[in-house]
This record gives sequence, structure tokens and C-alpha cells, in this order.
Amino acid sequence: MHILFSTANVLTALVHVEFINLITYGASEMGSYFLVQPPYQSALEDIEKLYPQLSVSHHIVTDPVYTRCADLMPVGDDMLAKFYYTTRSRRRTANFTVFISNAADCDGHASAFLATGLRKLVLSFTALACQ
Repeated sequence: MHILFSTANVLTALVHVEFINLITYGASEMGSYFLVQPPYQSALEDIEKLYPQLSVSHHIVTDPVYTRCADLMPVGDDMLAKFYYTTRSRRRTANFTVFISNAADCDGHASAFLATGLRKLVLSFTALACQ
């Protein structure tokens, strides 16, 4: 499953920044989606207005099968790689790609492994609950 947020100027902007985030399909992540989506979309609209030469897209990669961190960790590498490579031809090539690692990718391995091989940036957050 893939959820996409992006500015509308993806095809016309000069610089495209892409965020890719692996998350579990748990109640806390998907339950809060409807609360955070409207302000997030508003922020993307502001970016588009204030910086017309910049486009931003945020890809959330998840699967309803994986509701716990421990379930997602063994397949996280493959999920991210599959998303990145199979959707690459349909996505605009980013000037800057950021893999965001959060509590769903408990050890940050999936994001770090793929991003390092691609020479991309990884932003990581490790929650105490995952340790």
C-alpha cells in the first residue's frame, strides 16, 4: 500500500524533493492519519505557493499485514526496495531523496540499508518503545 502527498507543481518545478517513509499499519499510525492529513496537505499547498520552483512529495509505504514493528522488520528492506524500484518509472526523478525512519522501522535498518546503497539521506527516529 502506498499513500502519496505531493504539491501540484511536481511536473513544472525545477527542484523536486522526495520523502519516503516506511510505517506499520497499526491503529496509532493509521488512526492518526485523518488528523494529520489536512494540516500536512495545507503545508504542501503553502510550499507550492511560496516556493513555486520547489515540489515536494511524501510517499508512505505500508501494508495492512504488518501492524507491529516486529512483524515489519524482517521484510522492511524488501518493501522499501520494491516500492522504490517498481514505482521509479512512474515517479518524477527527485533531485533530493530522504528516507525517513521512524518507530515502524525500529532499528532503522531498512531505510539505512537502501538509502546508503543509493547515496541518499536518512532521517531516523528511535522510540523507546521499540528498544
